[in-house]
Amino acid sequence: MSTEKSITLRVGPNSHLDGSVTAPPSKSYTHRALMVASLGGNSRIRNPLMCDDTRATIATWRKLGAVITREGNLLAVRGCRGVPRVPGGALDVGESGTLLRFVLSILPLATGQITVNGRGTIMGRTNKQVLDVLRSWGVNVAGRGRDDCLPIVVDGCGRLAGGSARVDGNVTSQVVSSLLIAAPFAERDTTLRLDRRLVSRPYVDVTLDVLRWAGVSVERSGYKRFTVRRDQQLKPRGTYVVHGDYSSAAFLLAAGALTSSSIEVHDVVDDCQGDKRIIRILRGMGARIRHEDGVARIVGASRLHGVDIDGSDIPDLVPILCVLGSFASGTTRIRNIAHLAHKESNRLATPAGELKKLGARITVSKDSLVIRHSPLHGGTVSACKDHRIAMALTVAGIAMGGGVTVKGAESISKSYPGFTKDMKRLG
Repeated sequence: MSTEKSITLRVGPNSHLDGSVTAPPSKSYTHRALMVASLGGNSRIRNPLMCDDTRATIATWRKLGAVITREGNLLAVRGCRGVPRVPGGALDVGESGTLLRFVLSILPLATGQITVNGRGTIMGRTNKQVLDVLRSWGVNVAGRGRDDCLPIVVDGCGRLAGGSARVDGNVTSQVVSSLLIAAPFAERDTTLRLDRRLVSRPYVDVTLDVLRWAGVSVERSGYKRFTVRRDQQLKPRGTYVVHGDYSSAAFLLAAGALTSSSIEVHDVVDDCQGDKRIIRILRGMGARIRHEDGVARIVGASRLHGVDIDGSDIPDLVPILCVLGSFASGTTRIRNIAHLAHKESNRLATPAGELKKLGARITVSKDSLVIRHSPLHGGTVSACKDHRIAMALTVAGIAMGGGVTVKGAESISKSYPGFTKDMKRLG
């Protein structure tokens, strides 16, 4: 994304939205299906999300030896069968944190020294949790500084020992997902034990869902222990179909709740995505919303009221929940979100800071946000290089008087390239 020019989005208030859109495909499922397919044999993925992050995943796995061909709305994948290669010894993961964490556990299966780099805010994000496990398994790997930030150098020796490992789950669930995807290729049975409560737990469920498609069995005890037996073959069965992304659909549904609207969002099925909780949260706030047969229908403007939300499993919803809380009567509290400081931006302080420029009353603490009903006004804000903050601020501009100017809106293409097009289609 850093190669693109900066985009400023000017959003005028709109009291009425109407129409039907299809949710963009799930980014979480697309990432995982691509990675699992690229490690296996021959498979196909239907309806993948094509955005900055997933294009980076495709480019990376092509370099690692997978052959990925696009045929309309289908990706045909001939995987590397667990033997990745890195010509030139360098990988660039762009700005995708998911791709970075997931590929780190695979690179020991390659041979030679590999330097992993990226760009943007990902350069400052910690990778210590996954690298500590790899070191305990005998992998020679080093990152920058005490948090093992990029660039990272991995000495691939064509093998991954596996075995038992303790994982600190209070920063990101991506470590668990990364190790689970690599575990079938380990020399020993792999058991992961979680030292502390795992955050963003549904993302691990998504990983397990995709591994089941590939024929991999994972034994588990809730979210405290996961065991993968060695020598399991990744043999994807049939074509994997990616359905709509609740994280992205949340912005459309929030816009519908905050305006005099009638909106249908299609292809939001009942799968493992944690962000499907947006339906329940909106109902709890007083929105008129129905969800059946993969279609969410919302009629606004709703008289929303504040609620108490445990945000530990839904980090991607927090920016739009801050917007909803600003329009809701009373007080909205989002708690158990200390791990949000390690996302594309600090998703505690950053959305609060930008919304405060528009008159929001938000109190930030170490692990929670308290949002009080606020009469928002127009102004100029920044996406702060965070796609979900850019979209949340856009929704705020639609719903309030005066509109808003969002600088850095090019970040939206990281997960939902068709967002502005879909919003215009709704009016």
